[in-house]
Amino acid sequence: MKHVEPPDARPFEVRPGERPGRFVARVVFSLPRVTVPAMLLAIVWQVGESAVPVVMGLAIDRALATGDAGQLGRWLGALVALYVALTAAAGLSLRLTAYAVQVLQHRLRGTLSIGVLHRVGGAARAPDGGVVSVMTNDVTRLSNAVILAIIPVSRMTAIGFIAVSLLATHWLLGLVVLLGAPVAVWLMGVLSERLSRDSREYQTLLASTVGQATDLVAGYRVLKGVGAEAEAGRRYGRASRAALVGAQRNAGLLGRFLVGSGVVNGVFLVAVTGLAGWFAVDGRLSVGGLIAAVGLSQALLPQMQWIARASIPNLANARASAARLLDVLPPAPVSGIPSTALFQKPSTLEVTGASLYVRVEPGEFVGVRADDPTAARLAAALLSPEHDSGLEVRLDGEYRSRVIVAPHQVTLFTGTIRDNLTRDAPERLRSALHAAACDDFAADLDAPVGENGHRLSGGQRQRLALARAVSTGAPVLVLHDPTTAVDSVTEQTIAGRLREFRAGRSTLLITSSPALLGGCDRIVDLLDRTAAR
Repeated sequence: MKHVEPPDARPFEVRPGERPGRFVARVVFSLPRVTVPAMLLAIVWQVGESAVPVVMGLAIDRALATGDAGQLGRWLGALVALYVALTAAAGLSLRLTAYAVQVLQHRLRGTLSIGVLHRVGGAARAPDGGVVSVMTNDVTRLSNAVILAIIPVSRMTAIGFIAVSLLATHWLLGLVVLLGAPVAVWLMGVLSERLSRDSREYQTLLASTVGQATDLVAGYRVLKGVGAEAEAGRRYGRASRAALVGAQRNAGLLGRFLVGSGVVNGVFLVAVTGLAGWFAVDGRLSVGGLIAAVGLSQALLPQMQWIARASIPNLANARASAARLLDVLPPAPVSGIPSTALFQKPSTLEVTGASLYVRVEPGEFVGVRADDPTAARLAAALLSPEHDSGLEVRLDGEYRSRVIVAPHQVTLFTGTIRDNLTRDAPERLRSALHAAACDDFAADLDAPVGENGHRLSGGQRQRLALARAVSTGAPVLVLHDPTTAVDSVTEQTIAGRLREFRAGRSTLLITSSPALLGGCDRIVDLLDRTAAR
């Protein structure tokens, strides 16, 4: 099946001084071609459900009360048609809503990937746990805010339909709903203000805890080597306890909000239902009118409850997540993700430093043999050439659009094999997977890899990360120890295929693997230079 890129998958532009509420609004209304049809279908769904008691009341007054079988058949047909229409509309609306959420997640993660990891001007950095939390938890909460442009609108429309229907039943009932419903929703908004403020505090605590856990796991060997694992564990324990306290406080505020909103809903609905019952006893409502009024009042309850229990907390969470996302993004226009279309001009790469000189001519496949500290320092300098590492990196051209650096540490995205590769033609992806010797586990591009690739072995994760790097088609590709978790036979296979796949483009391979170095055009041996000093 051909892979299709979602429409309007461009990253969001973060404007200087942008406030969280405005950013949420821009996200929510950024997909009108999807959200408007979804909203209209949701209106059909919700109004259709609210119309059921009206149709039943009319059937009772015009068919059962008169004993007209023909009228009864027609009204039963109308009821069946209504159910079919609202069910179909509900299914289509929910599918479009889910699609909009997925597209927005894609756009927001693209925005973060560029703004944080591939920032214009080169200020890229490795993601800490806080950024990881924003890319997962906060992106999910913010993208779910698109539901606010679909379901709440349809439910408010349904409330309006209920009010108009009650006006037709009795003017006072309709007037009570028209005036009382906005007041009830406003009161629930007031009740949610403290919850909204606390949601951001709790999400910040949670992100801090996730960040410390991520950094602890990633750097455990270093911590153990310097004997600092106990102190790191204590710091994580304190952060975890603070997050637990924040979670308990947030859950308590949510509970109080739900109780308060339930009281507001209950008082309002008791008033409407009681008024309808009084009119029926007084003879101002027929039996069918009473059934319609009671049914409409009962239909009003889920509409208002959903707004109270889902829409308002959803908005509170979205604003808190938007604030956290804006905290980590640069307040500048975001350019597009580098693609193979930008990779045109051949480039010469040079790295110089004390007793160190590496040069890669256009189209060369160069290996660098070095000890671990020197290799890590060289890779770090190439990954972030703007940082002061003691090494100078030069390239005749815009660095970020021409150089791809694949670090030794493997990080995979939760999702499928395809999700972890570039958005390219399947044939090219297959070639990249073949070059990285992934044929044994990557036959299905839509096979899930699990969170951070936990469904794959260490060697499979490393090979998939290598395939992701080579699939970019970058004119200059830097690989740092790409096969340390791969067996020797597979490593030999990769050495031959990698050279063939990268023919005509520059490749710098930092490794001590004899198999990989054996496939290079030439080798820069920094290990011997270090030993000579």
